[in-house]
Order: sequence, then structure tokens, then C-alpha cells
Amino acid sequence: MFLKRNDSMNSIDRLYSEEIGALVISPDGQMSESLPDRPLVLAGSFNPLHNGHRRMLAAAAKIVDRPAFFEISILNVDKPMLPRLELEDRVTRIASDGYALIITRSPRFTEKSSILLGSTFVIGFDTYIRLMDKRYYPDHVVGMHSSIENSLDMIHENGCRFIVAGRVDGENQFRGIHDVEFEIPKRFRGMFTELTESQFRADLSSTEIRNLTQ
Repeated sequence: MFLKRNDSMNSIDRLYSEEIGALVISPDGQMSESLPDRPLVLAGSFNPLHNGHRRMLAAAAKIVDRPAFFEISILNVDKPMLPRLELEDRVTRIASDGYALIITRSPRFTEKSSILLGSTFVIGFDTYIRLMDKRYYPDHVVGMHSSIENSLDMIHENGCRFIVAGRVDGENQFRGIHDVEFEIPKRFRGMFTELTESQFRADLSSTEIRNLTQ
């Protein structure tokens, strides 16, 4: 069963109706609107949750000794709102694996950081590339700095940072944050810690796993 059904669905209703911005579900299905203090958070769609996700969170937990959570946002910058039945299915799988989960309405890390203050976000290489893509921040073009710098400023002010896991490219080469064309402005470099290839490497993505199981 996905959740304890007594008050839980009220919180789900409140999330979808924009009354709250986030909630927490424990592995036993208990739900709370009280958010954790400075958590370690791996955000994603987890469609499906796979061993790469588990290992990435475990590798990050060796660096940051904080309560660890997966996080799903019901809103996505590239997709429609996540239907409730799909949300329930994904949460069931995560909870049955023994993991705690945060559900938010926060599609971007600027919004996530405003709700989950002081978080350390665990992200993969592709998510890191999107984090640095100005197309996702048209509303952050303010003043003399770029929209990327303004978004990183917001995340920094909220006390958040990132652990970045590299990935293998089409030529079987491991790529990390130093293998990209852009350079992080100096004042933000301390926000990013890289998982080395020896600390974490996963060669299959969720998309590839879905394709293999179809």
C-alpha cells in the first residue's frame, strides 16, 4: 500500500492544490508536512528507480552525513504535471525499497532550495548541464549578471550546495564537471563537489533501462 490513508491523502490534496510546497513520506507510508533539516536530496523522476540511483545516493552519503531522501516534483519544466496515479506508483516502489521520499511542487533547484533550506542536492552529469542552461531561467534575467548567476545566487543564499556524479558518454568515456565547455563563476565553485569515477559510476540511465524492459 502506498500511504497510510487516514490523513495522508489530505496532504496529497494540499500539495496538488498548491496549499503546501512539499511533504515527506517515510518508508512505512507515514506522511508529514514537517520538512527535514539540511537533508541530502537526490531529485529525479525515478521512472524507474534503479540501482544507479541507490548507489549515487549512497556514495553521496559517504561525503555528507545527513538524512538522505529521494525527491520527486509533481511539476516539471519539460513535462505536464505528474498524474497522481503515476506518483503513487513511483512512491510505492521507493518506499518498498526502504527509502524516505520528499514530494515537492519544485521543478527547478532554485525552487527546491527555497523549500529545502540548507540541502545538499545530489545530481547527475546531465542534470548538472541543465542546471547551467539559461533556457530554464527566463525569469531570472535581472541586473548585470546572467540568469545562471542569478539562479546560483538564489541557491547559495538558501544555504544549498551540490554533489555531482559524472557519467559515461557514447564513446565509453567518463565525463565530469571539468569536461564541459562552460566554467562555473569563481564565487560559486565551493558549492560543487564532484563524485570521482572510483566513488561512483553507472553506465545505464533510466531511459535506457525503460527501453530494455519494453
